[in-house]
Amino acid sequence: MTTTAGEGPAPAQAPTEQVEAVLRLMPDAAVVVDGVGTIVAANQQAERIFRFPDGGMAGAAVESLVPVRLRARHVRHRSAFFARPGQRPMGAGLELWAIRRDGSEFPVDISLTPLQVGERQLTMASIRDITAQRAEWESEARLAAIVASSDDAMISMDLGGALVSWNPGAERLLGHRAEDVVGRPFWRLVPSDLRPQMEERMARVRSGLRVPNNDTRRVRADGTQVDVAESISLVTDVSGEPVGFATVLRDITERRRAELELRHLLAESQRRERWITAMSEVRLALFSGTETEAWLDLITRRVGELIDADGVLVALPSENEPDTLTVAAVRGETSLDVGSTMSIEVSLAGQVFQSGQSIVSEDLHNDSPAPAPLLSGVRIGPIVLAPMTSSAGPTGVLIVTRTPGRAPFEPEDVRLVESFAQQAGLGIEVARAELERSQFALISDRERIARDLHDHVIQRLFAVGMSLQAAANSIADQPVLERIEESVEELDATIRDVRSTIFSLELQATEHVEKSARSRILDAASLAAPALGFQPRLQFDGPIDTRLPEEVVPDVLAVVREALSNTARHAAATTVQVRVRVEGDQLVIEVIDDGQGAEGRTRSSGLANLRARAEGRGGSMSIGSGRNGKGTAIDWRVPIPG
Repeated sequence: MTTTAGEGPAPAQAPTEQVEAVLRLMPDAAVVVDGVGTIVAANQQAERIFRFPDGGMAGAAVESLVPVRLRARHVRHRSAFFARPGQRPMGAGLELWAIRRDGSEFPVDISLTPLQVGERQLTMASIRDITAQRAEWESEARLAAIVASSDDAMISMDLGGALVSWNPGAERLLGHRAEDVVGRPFWRLVPSDLRPQMEERMARVRSGLRVPNNDTRRVRADGTQVDVAESISLVTDVSGEPVGFATVLRDITERRRAELELRHLLAESQRRERWITAMSEVRLALFSGTETEAWLDLITRRVGELIDADGVLVALPSENEPDTLTVAAVRGETSLDVGSTMSIEVSLAGQVFQSGQSIVSEDLHNDSPAPAPLLSGVRIGPIVLAPMTSSAGPTGVLIVTRTPGRAPFEPEDVRLVESFAQQAGLGIEVARAELERSQFALISDRERIARDLHDHVIQRLFAVGMSLQAAANSIADQPVLERIEESVEELDATIRDVRSTIFSLELQATEHVEKSARSRILDAASLAAPALGFQPRLQFDGPIDTRLPEEVVPDVLAVVREALSNTARHAAATTVQVRVRVEGDQLVIEVIDDGQGAEGRTRSSGLANLRARAEGRGGSMSIGSGRNGKGTAIDWRVPIPG
């Protein structure tokens, strides 16, 4: 420590031993300055922080320790202090700077103490380098600014869960003011169902484990909950001991909304892809000549899969009952079977068929004021009924259902059903056009066959008969004669049958697209082949076309369709025979298969419908075993006019 003045810009009187003793005891850098600003003494700490050699500060001007830009102001302050000396402690809030001998500046804190040494007025300045402290203050200020300006909620709490700090971001996110929550329990912000999870995370953090960020929920001041991303860390004191927790909460409401929207768009994209694939499959089947029944079955299957329906069915106008719709295809759980009918005037399907407008209900069972045909047997909840149309007008109705309690159909589901209904309507129109084309081709063939039979076959048979009759006149052997006469009678019967066939062919040709009862029965049986996996065998006995009244034909077709449909669904048969015959004043239809038997099939609503049809015409229906006790035999018979 320097205790005597050395060389300097101004002579300095030697300090007293008392001043020197004080300087030695000072923990901080210290200098003693006289009234004209000359340093009369300095301790070693001062020489060290200002980078002066030992004894180099005594006699120097105190302004040499002040940056040049501040020296004029310092002279004024020094003069004012000596004029009115008084104690000024450190930490007075002044921003003070000093300059080292090498010209580098550094922040300082200075306390001033006036000294009276004899007649001399001196001032002792204690100087503390606050470079590190200032850096810490600046860091804390930056951190405080970040915390204050952050949109995220930055919260700290003690180990007991009491809130310690609460930034403006927390106020914006959670709605609480800092003065209302600091000191209150942190747990009021945590939903009760998430508290165990949060307690576990805090325990892991306190034990020194790293806990990844977590998407969770927090409770707002108004009681609502907000989705947040949370990070949590341990707060320790200078000794490393845990003193609390710090958590940062970021509002992820928009992110969640975006994620949901993205998932929705992805699901919609996948749905549309399945939709396009299914529509392409349906169109391909339509224009590749697939049978109408198989094509409609494809539509019901694809619609049911795409919108997760419990039941799908297609209803078409009945061929011979203009006021009814007939179920042509069924998939899943419905109260109707193939062949079942619905009145156009009173049923929901009829309303859609007539109006051309879809009907959508979230709960048909509760919405419908009275039982409708679709409500018998199976309770129906959400339902969509979409019209099938073509350029020629309405062609049918596509009906899609779910059981009660299930979610209603979304607007996208309804649009999908309507699109498939349009395709189905187009398909029906194409099928009808193809049917008319094939019928006209069939008519042409029948006309040709009728001409050939009349012009060639009958004439030859007649010539053979005449030859046999002529030969009989020259034969005396009675047995041979009888044989020839029997042959002539057989030829006469054959000629009559051929003429009857010609008459039937000519009649159908003049009726153009109108079909005989026999032809319609054949068509109805052929439609069942895809479902059965084979072609059913048909046998006709008796004058079917001439004796069968037109009003009975729809019942006959319904019997054939439903019996074959029932066999396809339940029998697992490999063969089935349909026999239609006229016995006196009765029409009898027998359907016999070699499947699993009749057990359990008598409860079918479709078979019950056929029984009701028979009884309504004064007839009967029975179900029993097939040939040799195997399979199932259905016997349906009604009286017909003689």
